[in-house]
Amino acid sequence: MTEESAGGLVVRGQEVLMIRDRFGRWTFPKGHLEPGETARQAAVREVLEETGVRASVGTRLGRVAYTLAGGNSKEITFYVMRFEGGELAPLHAEISEARWFTFEEAQEQIRAYGYPGYRVMLRRARELSERWGQG
Repeated sequence: MTEESAGGLVVRGQEVLMIRDRFGRWTFPKGHLEPGETARQAAVREVLEETGVRASVGTRLGRVAYTLAGGNSKEITFYVMRFEGGELAPLHAEISEARWFTFEEAQEQIRAYGYPGYRVMLRRARELSERWGQG
């Protein structure tokens, strides 16, 4: 069985939003799709629920897939998202902290405390966000 999740790399200027999950790892807001919900809708909802931040969905960055302890698999679709407003208010039941990091700081957090595949998502998000200013 495959669990479907979606999440976002929310960009604010030269910063990206990260959360520290219940395992102490720095990651990006994400969560399961609700019945009838698209991955894009789930990404927006999860970012708001987990962090208190409102964000608009941009380009699909890709998917990260891995096998869970029980043998099931999980696939997460990530999007680059633009910060629209709100104050950081982490959902402490699921995450312990939410913070804005520069892209360089975020890359270091992922290298030291993150999950495989997330460095690629961060690099893609940075590249896309740099194009936004060229409109």
